[in-house]
Amino acid sequence: MTREVIWDHGVSLPEHSLWLDPLVVRAFAFISHAHTDHARRHKEALLTPQTLALIPEARRPRGWRMLGYDEPMRRGPATVTLHPAGHMLGSAQLRFEHEGTSLLYTGDIKLRQPGGHAPTPVPRAHVLVMESTYGRPHFRFGDPDTTVESIARWCRLALDSRVTPVLLCHALGKTEEVMLALAPYGFEFALESRCVPCARAYASAGTRLPEWVELNGDTPSGRVVIAPPAGKDEVRRLGRYRTALISGWAKDAEFARLFGADATFDLSDHCDFDELIEVVERSGADQVYTVHGYTEDFARHLRKRGVRASALEATEQLALAL
Repeated sequence: MTREVIWDHGVSLPEHSLWLDPLVVRAFAFISHAHTDHARRHKEALLTPQTLALIPEARRPRGWRMLGYDEPMRRGPATVTLHPAGHMLGSAQLRFEHEGTSLLYTGDIKLRQPGGHAPTPVPRAHVLVMESTYGRPHFRFGDPDTTVESIARWCRLALDSRVTPVLLCHALGKTEEVMLALAPYGFEFALESRCVPCARAYASAGTRLPEWVELNGDTPSGRVVIAPPAGKDEVRRLGRYRTALISGWAKDAEFARLFGADATFDLSDHCDFDELIEVVERSGADQVYTVHGYTEDFARHLRKRGVRASALEATEQLALAL
């Protein structure tokens, strides 16, 4: 039976009244994770308990249905299941199955995890709708554990020189994951004010973080400072400091230059180009649609590999067997 998948400021399965990370407020939508470009005040939202805990009260959906990983939920004649996405705490992929045909929506996804954690699973599906943030071949990142070790060495060299190391990380997700990755090296942390509510939200969602203090004029020296990449007024008061951009965009020289970082490390919470290819292969999908990022470029690379692929945002409506 044919069912429509529509792009209209977000992915939609209209015959099932389900939106997937829409960019505008909808009646019922899946929120894959708590970042502001994905979370909206929908009338009702489907999300994990951790994602709900990380969304500030002012931006929370007005109603919600919380669902844990690997717990099937009926939605009319269809079944919806959430799976880990590895992007940040609570992030989820959504697998939708109806009449023997399945669709997997990845949301933002990361396969390789530092700290010896198992790679993120990729459920099998007939149709794959996937992010393509780093969908160009020059976005190939190093081994996460090796990169974390390089960041730790850079921080230690700065501290030994009585220079404050400042890691430029997004406040929600990247800040906390970097703290956890660096914890085994024995660092103490100071968080710029914009990172503070995010760290507290992580703690309230059940993640125990390393000891930290808020960065202010009385902050003792000897700590690794973490701050968002844009706007460094508080950082500039430190005196002697060096900055490092922690992002997949470290592979893009122009982007790194925008933030004036002294060093860059390609530790990302998204898949790199090769991981995106791996997502496609592991899903077993015979039809792929790309959303977010380098959608046209990545779809073109997939077609060269013999995969039926196109950028979903480039089409108004597609008929899929769902």
